[in-house]
Formats: sequence, structure tokens, C-alpha cells
Amino acid sequence: MKHLAAFLSVYLVAFSEAVGAPVLRDSNLAVTEVASGLSFPTTMAFIGPDDILVLQKDDGKVRRVTGGVLQAGAVLDTAVDNASERGMLGIAVHPNFPASPYVYLYYTESSAEGDSSGSPAGNRVYRYTWNGVALTSPELILDLPVSPGPNHDGGIIAFGRDAKLYVVIGDLNRNGQLQNYGSGDLPDDTSVILRLNDDGSVPGDNPFFVLGGNVAKYYAYGIRNSFGMDFDPLTHKLWMTENGPNIFDEINLVDPGFNSGWEKLMGPDSRNANDAADLFSLAGSHYADPKFSWLNPVGATAILFFDSAALGTGYENDAFVGDINNGNLYRFKPNAARDGFVFSGAGLADRVADNNPEVDETIIGRGFAGITDLKRGPDGRLYVVSAGEGKIYAIGSASVPPSFGIDALPTAEVGVAYHVDLDINGGRPPFSVSLTAGALPPGLNLMGEAITGLLTSANGSRFTLRVTDDLGASTARRFRISAVGALSIRDGSLPAGRVGRRYNARLRARAGQKPFTWSLVGGPLPAGLALDAATGRITGIPAAAADTTLILRVDDSLGGVAQTTVALSIR
Repeated sequence: MKHLAAFLSVYLVAFSEAVGAPVLRDSNLAVTEVASGLSFPTTMAFIGPDDILVLQKDDGKVRRVTGGVLQAGAVLDTAVDNASERGMLGIAVHPNFPASPYVYLYYTESSAEGDSSGSPAGNRVYRYTWNGVALTSPELILDLPVSPGPNHDGGIIAFGRDAKLYVVIGDLNRNGQLQNYGSGDLPDDTSVILRLNDDGSVPGDNPFFVLGGNVAKYYAYGIRNSFGMDFDPLTHKLWMTENGPNIFDEINLVDPGFNSGWEKLMGPDSRNANDAADLFSLAGSHYADPKFSWLNPVGATAILFFDSAALGTGYENDAFVGDINNGNLYRFKPNAARDGFVFSGAGLADRVADNNPEVDETIIGRGFAGITDLKRGPDGRLYVVSAGEGKIYAIGSASVPPSFGIDALPTAEVGVAYHVDLDINGGRPPFSVSLTAGALPPGLNLMGEAITGLLTSANGSRFTLRVTDDLGASTARRFRISAVGALSIRDGSLPAGRVGRRYNARLRARAGQKPFTWSLVGGPLPAGLALDAATGRITGIPAAAADTTLILRVDDSLGGVAQTTVALSIR
């Protein structure tokens, strides 16, 4: 891949001839088409739930997709030069949006009145104001070189967790100090990542700030070209993809003052004739090998650290990378320190994919027809921009969301052990159940996928539970548990009876839950009398005089038990 631009000029035709639907290797995941009809989309940004701004490279338009529908017209149409890799390239939304309603765009501005191919005015970053329907009031905050080009313009912009704006530009085919030629031209804003305040001013804590001049703006240099930057959500460190010539595309961890090595080094130092000692060194700079390289370039583009559990907890905070050459989606599992990746195959122990089997180990999806951007949506899904198809896709769970199989929760009784399994259906285990509103009755607790405990007072409650599966899919449901007091026996005595006369006495229960079951657990009933288990009545005609002590028990439908000892005299 001597020039990615050469590929860009023909790949749309190649992809349109024979591209099927994207395919994922994990059957638990599914791809959904979100929007179509875009013309060479490059990057996108969410400005709200289900509300996307997406850039079109060649015509300078910013399009809006709401509710999965590409809206007519454009929210911005500005003149760009679209030769080779020039055009409408990068977008970032202010970290305090919409309170600070700013949208930042990186594009190659045309010197002509309309779009052009070969008449650039400069690579520029503008800050626009979003008024709800359009991008207005452009403010130029960064003016970058554009020649000789026309490729290696970079164009990706992103806000870090530090609320600073990071901007990458490639070498524009120059050979100066920033490309590691010590005797070359002085630093000229090429081959760098710039770090700026949100108004374009230079932060005083930049790694080269004390050197002054152009260098004060730089965060990193020695970059051939990049189409991808993102920040690890756990470490907040910057990562980028970098495109090589005919060998070595890279993934780099970019610490402050990083020198990526171009044009002396590409890929690991050990595989180059030059070494780190041959690099042009700014005070405070350092070189580090790539954390991963493709020996045969794939046209690595967007990188995204996916801070969502919507694909399953196994994917949360992993790195995803797209490529333009093949339309592949790659997945990388960070190591424990999150300063590199772990691989299962021994062939990748050197962190270089030297052949197709080694490349294949990292691929999770194919058929995206040239990926130019990856984003996590407000809904937690992974969004993919396909330049070749002019579409936006979303990757999410393929499974039916989990649900509660139990229709209603049984009544709880004071002093009786309570245990109810919530009977989770659908989804992919393991599941987690959480209480999201209300409270359980006193003494009851949510334990895993069950409610257990011992009710301490007769106070029922209403509450909401949410079940979430391993893919992040979830369902919430409102429940009620009614409560009753502890079962007891009201009557503490029985009336006396007479031999030969009908006897009828009834035992009564207090609280508990019907139906009740009565039983005699101690002492014989006098001859001629019987206990009705359903009603608690003792009836009959006594056959002989007797004085007896009875132990009577009642059981309710919830497992409550009560008993009493009473005397019965027959005269």
C-alpha cells in the first residue's frame, strides 16, 4: 500500500460489484443497518440519542441521521478540495455539548468557490455552533498546511478526557525534522498530533510547550498518516492507528512526547535497518515500538475502545479497529496493564501479523466494504461507518433480551422463610438482577436470581427489578409482594360438652394466608367427636364423660404454623 489514496480512488467501484452483508464471527452478535444513501461517508458523531451527524468526504456536506432516517439536504455544505485523501475528514463534539453547542470539523478547504480537486486553501479545523437544525457561525481555530500532498492529510479530531482537542495530520509527503530528518525543514505542523484548548489556544502543559513556536502545540510527531485516534476509558491514554507504505500498518500507544519513528522506522525497531538512535529528537521526546503491526498493510482506520457491555461483558473496554482495504473489523484484548494486547496464537507473540492466519486471529467481522469510523452509541451499540456502501451499521446483541418468567410474586408471611426464583428466560447467561426502584418488604433480599429472607413485619411493597444478560441486553418489570402477619390461633379454650348431646365448637386462626389445615397433634378427642381439618370445627355427640388436654395445630398455605393447648371437658 504505497499510497492509500490510490486505493481510495477505486475501492468504491470494487466494493459495489461484490459485497454481501457484513458477517460477524460471534453468533451472539448481530449487525443492523442504521442508515444508507450516504456519499463517501468518513466520520460521524452523536449529538443526541439516535441523532447522528456524518461527514461526506468529497462534497463537503454534513448530513443528519435521526431515528435511522437520512434527512434530506445537509446541516452544512461547504467547499472542499477532494483530491486524493483531501476533503471533509473529521468531526468532534464539545465534551459539554449541548450546554456548549460546539461541533468541530477538520476539512481541506477549497480555494475555489465550490468543491474542487487540486485547488486547496489549507487543511483547517473550524468550530461551528449547532443551533438545532444547522451548523452555523464558523470560527477558524487551526490552520494547517496542505501541500504538496495531496494525500496523508490525517483529519481525525477527538476530545480527550482532559477536555483538550487532539488533531492528527500526516506528513503530506514532506521530509523535514518532523519526519525524523535532522537536517530537514524546521517543524511545520506535519506528521504530528496537536493538542489544543477548545478555543484553539495552546495548553501550557503540552509536552513541548517550553520549546515554543510551532512545537508548543505538539503532543506527538513522526507520524506518516493516521485515520484513527481514541482514548482508553480506563487509563485515559491516547491510542492511534498509523498507515505504512508498502509494509507495516501500526497501532500505537501515544504517551506525551511520543515520536512514532517515521520516516526512519515503520513497524518494530528490530525489523528496520535504522533504529531509534537515528531519529530526530526534540527535548522530552521518546520512541516506542508499535503495540501491534500488520506486515502487509490493511489500511487501518478507526480505533475505538468500547466502553459498553452491550456486546457482552467479554467485549467491554476492548479495542476495535476498522480497515479500508478489506472492510474488516478487528478486535484486540488489552493486557492487565492496558499498555498492550494479549493474543492466543504463538505467532503473534512478536506483536506482528506476518501472514493471513495471524491476521485472521484478530478479525471479528468482515464485509463492511471499507470502514472509516467506529463509534459507541448512546444505546451502547457499536456503530460502523461503511464508506464503500454509504451506510452506517450498528452491532448489538443477537439474542432475545432476558425476561422474568414469573407472572406474580407470592405473598410473604411474617416469620416464614421466603424464597422465590425469578425464572429468567431468554438472553445469554450469566444474568444480573438489580433493584432499580422501590424497596423489598422488610427482611427480604435480592440474592442472585431469587428473592429470599424472613419477613419481619406485615408491610408489602411495590418495586422494579431489571435483569441484564452477558451481552448487556436488559428488561425491567414492576412487581408487588403482599404481606400478612404471622399465623396464630385466636381461641384459647373450648366449651364443655354433655354426654349424648350434640357438640359444636370452632377454632379460629388469626392472620396467615388461607386456606388453613387443622390437625390434632396431642391428646385424644373424647369418643364420638371429630375435628374437621378444613374448617377447624370439632363436632359430634360425646359417648362418655371425659376430661382431656388437646394440642391443636393449624397450617396455612404459605408454610405458617401455629398451635395451642386447650382443655376439653365432657360431663
